[in-house]
Amino acid sequence: MTTNSQPPSEHNFLRLLQYSGAGCLGITAAFVESLKSVNPELVFRLSGWTFLAFLVVTGASWYVMERVFFRDRQEGKPPPVKLVIGFTALLSIGTLAGFALSMRGISAERQKDMLVGTTWAVMALSIVGFAFWKVVQFLERDAAKSEEEIRQQTDEKGDKGRR
Repeated sequence: MTTNSQPPSEHNFLRLLQYSGAGCLGITAAFVESLKSVNPELVFRLSGWTFLAFLVVTGASWYVMERVFFRDRQEGKPPPVKLVIGFTALLSIGTLAGFALSMRGISAERQKDMLVGTTWAVMALSIVGFAFWKVVQFLERDAAKSEEEIRQQTDEKGDKGRR
């Protein structure tokens, strides 16, 4: 069921985003939990905790996206910013903790190298994320502008037809 202010295509896209995003976050949490060692080789170990991490993060992600994209929007409330920030903080802490635990048994020099490499990777991904965000903002402004132009053209044609 779509909301009054949402066309069916947007509603369907948001549902797809909700399910795929929640699944991806759950898989990432399971991956981080299953990572047991990075030196001298990568060691992954599936356990009950791996599946629990997947289920908890997938469920929590689905709930947060449900609130942001559908429930609060349908009720005319603003998106729950505190919920999103809190959830993002929890995911970040969980990721950092999993990374820190996998660094056990590595020499201090090697840990420094790993942290420098990770820092560079995070900075590069942040730049890419920022660029995507700016592109989305541009496309949203352009789409709104195009919709307004189409609406004006339609209104002009309607006015000419009534005369």
